[in-house]
Amino acid sequence: MHVKIKGFADAPRRSANGSVYRGRLALSSVQWTGTDADAFVTATLTMEELADAAESRLLWTDQSVQRGINPTAPANTPRELALSDGYPDSRFYIFDAANADDMTTKLLNSDRLFLNPLVWNLRPGTFEAYWSDSDGELYLYAGKIFLPDSHHRHQALLKAVRAYRDSPGSYPSFQLGRQFKVELYFLDKEDEGNYFFDKNQRPKPTALSKAYDLTTEDDLSTLAKRVLERSPALDAGVNRATDRLSKKAPHFLTLSTLRELMRTFAGASEMEESELEGLAVIAAEFLEMLAVVRRELRVETPQRDRENTLASAAVMMHGYAALMRDYSLDLANRGPTRARQVWRDRLSKLSPEQLYGQDDWTGDFLSKRNPLWLQLGITKENPDTHALTVTNTGGARARAGRALRRYLNDEDPRPVGLAD
Repeated sequence: MHVKIKGFADAPRRSANGSVYRGRLALSSVQWTGTDADAFVTATLTMEELADAAESRLLWTDQSVQRGINPTAPANTPRELALSDGYPDSRFYIFDAANADDMTTKLLNSDRLFLNPLVWNLRPGTFEAYWSDSDGELYLYAGKIFLPDSHHRHQALLKAVRAYRDSPGSYPSFQLGRQFKVELYFLDKEDEGNYFFDKNQRPKPTALSKAYDLTTEDDLSTLAKRVLERSPALDAGVNRATDRLSKKAPHFLTLSTLRELMRTFAGASEMEESELEGLAVIAAEFLEMLAVVRRELRVETPQRDRENTLASAAVMMHGYAALMRDYSLDLANRGPTRARQVWRDRLSKLSPEQLYGQDDWTGDFLSKRNPLWLQLGITKENPDTHALTVTNTGGARARAGRALRRYLNDEDPRPVGLAD
């Protein structure tokens, strides 16, 4: 099948002693899949071999069929970049350095990381190679290997190997022999771009809630799931499959939102195992106390009963997360028994039966019609229809948390300048 691919020679090159010349790169135990235009090969390489291929300037990206060049880059900005030159310049190219750095750190620490398969491509007619059917080996004599996908992964691998080679003692668990699977295709430039599109643009992204439900590598989502394990009532009201809430379903919270609450509560994205357990207990206790006061946080409550309040709105849930931090401090300072009693009393102020008054308005503190939320920019009113919409920006979340704190501490929750 491979002999139909332009670039493969009928016979191998020879060394001075007459033996087969293995070229600039030799792939062993190669497996062919597909026929004709669909043919590709797979091989296994160590991290050291991958890095050496890059250092030999065999591995390249063509940014005209990758994530691309920034619109403001000069017209003569190079399209083809050697992997060995390191991260592309962010002034000119679209590249997520933080993503690559995160993978580099995990590789150096020998953390489990799902990087397979790595993807290579030899453009027919631009390379010279030989396939030894008897030995199951492929020898590359000339040409560039392009990366139609997995650019970030390759940069991370190369950076990790370079760091290790510079200071082996700093990374005692790192292994140059760590293996990776490579898929080598034979596509022209146009199909290289089509490959990138099919792999990166065509698939429908997985909902964050579902992704966070599946992973065990993200501490914040792990903490969120630990909270749900300790609170079956809350668990029943959390949508783990999608990032949207439906009026036809009983859910009032998504797992992705709960994960972000845990970021506000924990104040960090990485935690030790013992810390995860303690935080989960505190968060579950707090949310259960809150659900006693606000029926909107109970799964049996009809969705129509949530429409006129902010009690289960995402922006207010972030406000509750700020209160959780205060509750956690009180548990340490007052002791569990006293802290729980104090907070039951505080949270009772959020009951819809406890009326809040401001100007000429009196009602439920968490009502959408409470003028406080308009003043804080948490709700916005359409001047024509008078319909209210709820904002969920970072600023709105912070203001919701401050208002809740002030109100529960018997202080005026209105913005400075409007308070008496």
